[in-house]
Amino acid sequence: MADARPLPAAGPLLVINGVSPRLTVLLGRPGRETLVRENAATGHAAAVLAPMVADILTAAGLAPADLAGIACVRGPGSFTGIRVALATALGLSLATGAPMAGLEYLPLLAASAARHATGAVIAVTHARNGQVYLQPFLADGDLVPMGPPEALFLDAAAARVAEGAAVGPLTLVGDGATRHRAALLRAAPLAAIPGDGDQPDPDTVLKLARQAAYGPGQVEPLYLRPSDAEENLATLAAGRGLSPETARTMLKDAVTRE
Repeated sequence: MADARPLPAAGPLLVINGVSPRLTVLLGRPGRETLVRENAATGHAAAVLAPMVADILTAAGLAPADLAGIACVRGPGSFTGIRVALATALGLSLATGAPMAGLEYLPLLAASAARHATGAVIAVTHARNGQVYLQPFLADGDLVPMGPPEALFLDAAAARVAEGAAVGPLTLVGDGATRHRAALLRAAPLAAIPGDGDQPDPDTVLKLARQAAYGPGQVEPLYLRPSDAEENLATLAAGRGLSPETARTMLKDAVTRE
C-alpha cells in the first residue's frame, strides 16, 4: 500500500478477519476491553459481515467515523472470505476516511502462542485439496520468521515440522495442526498443540493491528495457491463447452478488470 505509515491516532481500531470459516470482527484498543463478534460464516460471509460490523459499533456506542483505523487480515485462507473482508474494509475506509492496514494470519496465530511458548512456533492452517498453509517462527522474546509462508502438501509440511523440532521446544498452532495432528506429531512427537490455538488471541490481534502500517487505498490479498476454480479450470471449462485456452483468457481478463 502506498504511503503506509504507523497509525498516529489513539482511537478505536476495527479488525476484520475472513480467512477462516469463523468470520471474526474485533473492536477496541490494545490493553482495554475488546468487543468480539464471530459467525461460522462458511459460504455466506457477504450476507453477515456488514451486519456484524454494524452490531459491534452499536454495542460500543460508536459511529464508523469514530474509528482510528481499519485492519483487515489479508490471508492466507478462504478466497471468498478474504475478498469479502477486504471489500467491506475498503468501503468503510472510503466512507469514513479511516486508513487501512493489512495483517497476515499466520503471524497472528504464532504471536498468540508465543506469549506462553519458547523455541519454535509453527502456524499451520487448513488450505483444502490436501494442502496446508504453514510458516515457522522463532519465539525468543521477539517473534522472528524462520521462513516465508507456504502452501504445502502434508508430507512437505511434516518435513517443515521436523525441521522446527530441531530448533528446540516446538509448538504447533492453527486449525491445520489440529486437523492433521496425528501426521504432524509423527514428524515431531514432542510438539505441543494447544487446545486454544486454532484462533489468534484478540488482545494480540489488536496489539499487532496497532503496530501495523496504515494508509489510503486497498489492501492487497495474500494468496499462496491458486483458487479451486483455477486448479479445476479445464474441467469447469469443458462443462461449459469452452476450451481451456478460452477459459484461461476469460479468467485473465476478469482478474485484470478487478
